[in-house]
Amino acid sequence: MTDQSQQFASDNYSGICPEAWAAMEQANKGHQRAYGDDQWTARASDDFRRLFETDCEVFFAFNGTAANSLALSSLCQSYHSVICSETAHVETDECGAPEFFSNGSKLLTARSAGGKLTPESIREVALKRQDIHYPKPRVVTLTQATEVGGVYQP
Repeated sequence: MTDQSQQFASDNYSGICPEAWAAMEQANKGHQRAYGDDQWTARASDDFRRLFETDCEVFFAFNGTAANSLALSSLCQSYHSVICSETAHVETDECGAPEFFSNGSKLLTARSAGGKLTPESIREVALKRQDIHYPKPRVVTLTQATEVGGVYQP
C-alpha cells in the first residue's frame, strides 16, 4: 500500500506544476550559453525589471535557503546582525547558511508570540547594546506565515 498523504511542510515536498514543467521542456530544446548568458535568463531578468520599474541585477536561486542567504549577504557585512524571532525560518531551518554566506553576520533572536515580531521586541534587541563588540543590527527579517502558523495582518 502506498502513502497518498500530502505534505505541506516545504515546497520541496511536491512536484513541479505542469506550466513550469512545460516551460522547462521548451527551454531544454536546442542549445544556449550557460551560466546566465542564455535567452531565458535574459527574458526573465527583463520581466523583473519591467515589473519593478527599475534597472536592477537579478540573481536566480535554486531554493529558499540559497535565496535567503543571498539576500541577507547582500545587505550585511561580518559585523552586522539580523533580527528575527526565535522561531524564524532563518533561525530554525537554514542550518547556519545565512550566517555562513554573509561572512558571519549574526542572527539575533527577539521574543515573539506565535513567531510574530513586534516593534517593541525589535527595539529591545536593536538597542540592547551599542558598543563595538556587539553585532550592529542591520536587517529585520519576518517569516510570513510564521513557522508556527502565525500570520501578520494589517
